[in-house]
Amino acid sequence: MKEILHKNSIPFHSIYLIDGETGCELISKNYSDNEYDVNVITGMFKALESFINHLAYSDRYEYLQEINFKGLRIVYERYNPAFGKKSLLCVGISKKVEDAKIEHAFLQKIVIDFYNVYEPIIQHFKGDVMPFQCFFNRLEEYQYNWNSDQKEPSFLGYNSPQIVKTLNFPEFHGFQRISD
Repeated sequence: MKEILHKNSIPFHSIYLIDGETGCELISKNYSDNEYDVNVITGMFKALESFINHLAYSDRYEYLQEINFKGLRIVYERYNPAFGKKSLLCVGISKKVEDAKIEHAFLQKIVIDFYNVYEPIIQHFKGDVMPFQCFFNRLEEYQYNWNSDQKEPSFLGYNSPQIVKTLNFPEFHGFQRISD
């Protein structure tokens, strides 16, 4: 019998999947009762990364890994599948109740899972985030499948990205004139 965990059993207040080039939020999930302005938060994540690289003392592009505060941690996990492909950024606002390595591994699995499901849409992304909204159900399920006793995060029932069912949205054929 599957144990049903409380809503806040996952060690994150929220998780954001962000376009690595623009900083645009593709989809996010808030696991706490706190209200966050998603646009401000995702813009800040990308701005911090740009700021770090502006100050970098090397020719290499620097990536944030995490920012630690007393009661929370912002965990960054970037996924660059291959040269010439668009990158994704998965950011979690951690409650700091788990080891940072476990949180990084959890976010890495999420971002790779997301990429495997939506790769064609990600590579041709022009600002429409509607196709990604079906992944919200998967983000919702992660909180109930979190198993903190394991060193590897468990995604019960989610061994394959094909489990995410996407809706068939009607194709846009332009605006139609309404006659008087």
